Amino acid sequence: MNKEQISRRRFLKGAGLSALAASGLGAGLLSGCAPRANEANAGASDDGLAETGQPTSVGDAQAQGDLTWLGPEPADPENIEEELTADVVIVGCGTAGTCAARAAAEDGASFIVVEKADHAAVCRSGQWAVIGGETNKRWERGAGQANYVDPDEVVEAVMTECQYYPNRTLLSKWAHNNGEVFDWFIAAKPDLFISAKSTDPLPAVTSEEDCSLWVRHYPAPENFDLSKERVKEFQSSVSFNPSQQPVLAANWKRAEEAGAICYTGHFAEKLIKEGNRVIGVFVRNAETGAYKKIMANNGVLLAGGDISNNPEMNAYYAPDLVLNGIQNMWSDMDVEGNFTNTGDCEKMGVWAGGKLQQKAAPMVHYMGAMSTIGAAPYLSLTLTGKRFTNEDISALQFQSAAERIPGKAFYTIFDAKWPEQLQAFQPRFASTNYVVDTPTPENLLINDVHPYVTRDAIEKACKEEGPFSIVKGETIDELLSKLEGLTDAAAAKASIERYNELAHSGKDLDFGKPASRMFPIENGPFYAFQGGMNVNLATLMGLIGDEDCHVFDENDEIIPGLYIAGNTQGERFSVNYIPTMSGMSHSLCMYYGYVAGKNMARGI
Repeated sequence: MNKEQISRRRFLKGAGLSALAASGLGAGLLSGCAPRANEANAGASDDGLAETGQPTSVGDAQAQGDLTWLGPEPADPENIEEELTADVVIVGCGTAGTCAARAAAEDGASFIVVEKADHAAVCRSGQWAVIGGETNKRWERGAGQANYVDPDEVVEAVMTECQYYPNRTLLSKWAHNNGEVFDWFIAAKPDLFISAKSTDPLPAVTSEEDCSLWVRHYPAPENFDLSKERVKEFQSSVSFNPSQQPVLAANWKRAEEAGAICYTGHFAEKLIKEGNRVIGVFVRNAETGAYKKIMANNGVLLAGGDISNNPEMNAYYAPDLVLNGIQNMWSDMDVEGNFTNTGDCEKMGVWAGGKLQQKAAPMVHYMGAMSTIGAAPYLSLTLTGKRFTNEDISALQFQSAAERIPGKAFYTIFDAKWPEQLQAFQPRFASTNYVVDTPTPENLLINDVHPYVTRDAIEKACKEEGPFSIVKGETIDELLSKLEGLTDAAAAKASIERYNELAHSGKDLDFGKPASRMFPIENGPFYAFQGGMNVNLATLMGLIGDEDCHVFDENDEIIPGLYIAGNTQGERFSVNYIPTMSGMSHSLCMYYGYVAGKNMARGI
């Protein structure tokens, strides 16, 4: 072969990989999900062109499929304090594990749950995507009703925004069936208050058992038409106030009444196999240091969360989180004082022969002024005074745009006409679209975002200090002079003037923002708040399997006796967790926890 010739395969393995690895993108773009299996055939050509025999390794761990975060599988423990057996064994008592336990119990299976926190029914926040079902009918969101969301449109939107990496069958089964399972889920708490519309006050929260279900964005803002939106966020979501905890606890109580046992303060460390079949798990008791050997007649479910609090796995699969200094939000602790969501189940699954999805999906969204107007898409300027994006985009897209600007921080600027303008924006994750005169009850703070804002909220925020404070100026010059992080007030004023010019012309020639949401900043007083990098809610990097919650090996064959659900389940999202519908991850955890529980109880 001529020295100037190079095969496509060699380019991808050599120069192409080297460039990507050097850029720091190797982990996200090129990593294999298990150690490379066919090293003996590495020199063989697949395109008919001869190889030179020169080394093709780029020396990059991710590109070579070297799972540097994994470590060796631990040996079987010898200090066994107790041997137990059940039909179903569940690792993790979060949303998925709790739902799996209740579903299995209702089918008559015996089961044991292990959880490394000090309590069962572990969860946080409470946004849920719900399509169809009986509960949704009260808001005309049931099948065949005016506000029903087409499940296939939702699935296509997720597939498109995640670059077609997810498992479509997995998403489709959830989209067509989650409404009925959600009805089952909330039925565990018969006294749950359900709001009729988004601006209704909710009952006061006076005990740990109090909970309300708040409908998100109903009725829709006047003149809103989803079909005209370029980036659609489907409105069929609800939120639990103050969180899902009371409802999840009620589900666990149902499971417990049916005979469920949860060993809290216990750490699952190694799956037990007989041939290729998973038949149990070794679990360390944090109090004694000894182990329980728990055997499973039907199978073991891995439902132990994501990898966000495992620094090695985060850096390997989601290096942008490290590069952008994004902190993790998950604060739940195990009984030993360490964070949960450390990839324990993902590790055990790989040791047992399973494989992980190729690309992680970090859950990082811009939240805006959370105590007032949320992520309303008003004019945003960098600290150097320059506009940097079409502001009328999703919370995820805005976060991505902000990651590339100097200082990774910005100011959002608006004027006194904000109350009438706010209702013209698309209802989105972290958005506030209702302006009311009645004061917001103190308890009505849904997942740190008010569902509506009072007309005096902005003025009140101007008098406060802290991350959600707002700066006020009677003139543009006065406002800009008060923005301490702004380095070029003249550039900022020029950017505002340019924005006003485009707004009046009816066409955003700079960034393509819809003219209907280009509001000139001309009517004093004027306001601004500073935004920046948000926190990471989860790093979704799960084991690959099918819609029946089985786990696949490297050859896409089912590993008998091993199941997955929750954030341990892979290929639900990829590249990014996208806000196509608020609360999809919670809903998927619930739904596939239910599916796993039923399938394991029935031996499917």
